[in-house]
Amino acid sequence: MHAVFHIYKGRDRLYLRKDYPCAMGITLSRPFKALDCFWSLTQGDASDQGRFACPELTYPGPSGQRPGMQENIRFEGASFKRRNPKRATLLGLILIGISLVSTQRLSSPLEGAKGRAAHRQFPAVVLTDAPPLQMPGVEVPERNLSHESDCNSPIHWDGDTVYAFNSYNHPWRSSGPDLFHLGNRVSAQLGGVNDNLSIWIESTWRDDSTRTLYGAYHYEPDAICFSNKHLPTMPRIGWIRSRDNGKTWEDLGFIIEARPCQVRCDTESPWDAGGTGDFVFVLDEDQQYFYFYGTSYDARVEEQGIWAARMRFVDRDNPSGKVMKWHQGDWKEPGLWGHVTPSFPVEIDYHRKDGTMFWGPAIHWNTYLNTYVMLLNHAIDTRLNGDGIYISFNSRLGDPAGWSKPKIILSRNQVQAAMTGANLSTTKMENGWYPQVIGTAKGETDKRVGRKGRLFMAGYSQREISFFKPGEQPK
Repeated sequence: MHAVFHIYKGRDRLYLRKDYPCAMGITLSRPFKALDCFWSLTQGDASDQGRFACPELTYPGPSGQRPGMQENIRFEGASFKRRNPKRATLLGLILIGISLVSTQRLSSPLEGAKGRAAHRQFPAVVLTDAPPLQMPGVEVPERNLSHESDCNSPIHWDGDTVYAFNSYNHPWRSSGPDLFHLGNRVSAQLGGVNDNLSIWIESTWRDDSTRTLYGAYHYEPDAICFSNKHLPTMPRIGWIRSRDNGKTWEDLGFIIEARPCQVRCDTESPWDAGGTGDFVFVLDEDQQYFYFYGTSYDARVEEQGIWAARMRFVDRDNPSGKVMKWHQGDWKEPGLWGHVTPSFPVEIDYHRKDGTMFWGPAIHWNTYLNTYVMLLNHAIDTRLNGDGIYISFNSRLGDPAGWSKPKIILSRNQVQAAMTGANLSTTKMENGWYPQVIGTAKGETDKRVGRKGRLFMAGYSQREISFFKPGEQPK
């Protein structure tokens, strides 16, 4: 199967026609628009072996135009040759191969860990009851929700003040003297059109030397498969910067995205027809790289699951085109449109009703264990209903194959017991989406935790988590 893109060149810019087919082995009831934001092509050619080849892409982020509102997609500053300077000319048909995905069951990461992870001893954890603690979250009056939280909740400190971000279609910031006394909830200002888009801030890191806060957002475009509908969507990831602890943000552009035509409009999922999101990023202890781990909902079953990517620390203020994805044992695929080799591959194709996979990782450096800790949801159907919360360990962020076999720490029934009393949507109350460990001592965050912390699910905690080194007897 192939998707046909019609590229037209005007006097000073390129246009991608909106009403082209994007065949996925199904018959679409209306024209399908796979690309919905501006792209700036600094290099490229429209006739490279029947595919769209562009060695370097720069994205200005979702700012500039709301998806679905323009008749044509404008390509600014492209270095394509003009074939007819006097009129708009058809540059050519660009054929992008769409592989038909298999629906067979894949080998599960639960059936055994890979590589050196299979031969190590790993830490243990103990969960105990704790007083209820709910972050301020986001007020959603139409759903009668006062503290909704729809992704990982990043935390950072500035002096004696801790800041937390909760998102539900838009991020809100709260602050206080510690995690137990958060208040002052304010809407984060993303700027211009971004404030009207569906954006979640999922991870942050603060440079104390420059007092600059960096973040990454999960963006969900509208009208991917159907006009005037948000879902199913096709998420992508952008990079932002703040000088005032996240009250206002500057968008530095998209940095991680799946191939735009790897989409399944026949998906059984109510959430995602493709794309990549639901992620976390962490700076390594040597401050050489930011490592990203997230979830791929790609149309290609072999690229679904938990992926890894990285960006050099020195590129944090100029990130466009600087992220590289992990693929076949090396950091060799571009963050934009590149392939991935999942650390935890999907077990059953996500786009089937019984799609099964790990998703939504949260990672912290544990100062007591001297290792990285990942928490995960485990979906047992494409609606992301889960069977529990899982944990994995790795001494090196830069070794995506080195994560230990995920081990369940809360069953579905235990998750629901731990969510009792929360003011959250039903899906989160039943499944405990977005599990993460957050340290409660001064200076500890969602990225740095000691021997004990609080286990949060969707910004709500009723459990304390204690960590024990390999061979250490849990008390």
